[in-house]
Amino acid sequence: MSIWGQLRHFTIDEKWGDPNKMNGLLLILLDHTRDLYGNIFTIHCGYATTGHSPKSQHYLGNAVDFHIVSDEPFADQVRRLLQIFDLLQVSDRIGLGIYPEWSHPGFHLDVRGRKARWGRIQGRYVSFETAFRSLDL
Repeated sequence: MSIWGQLRHFTIDEKWGDPNKMNGLLLILLDHTRDLYGNIFTIHCGYATTGHSPKSQHYLGNAVDFHIVSDEPFADQVRRLLQIFDLLQVSDRIGLGIYPEWSHPGFHLDVRGRKARWGRIQGRYVSFETAFRSLDL
């Protein structure tokens, strides 16, 4: 039985790259996060072989980039995701990047096994706190 048949909100036909190389733990986390969040998540990228930082979790199938289909401000989306990850008791085990300047502001989520946070503002990587503060201006 495939992990894809166990998910409620995501299908093998989305933009996963090679869906068979996606980490099942990441897919389960994403599915449960979507359950708790309630809104639709649009997948931008999963498994990849190029186009990311040299040690990207995308190259291992451990990461996904997505945005949330919502009218709520991006800062509120970030807050809600952080609360959900705390509720699911995974905050110290995941990587989370925020990308407010994408055409649809969005997120990177990975299951690297340790906490990592960052943002990308004006084409450069910055601390999560710096990126988050920029959202409330």
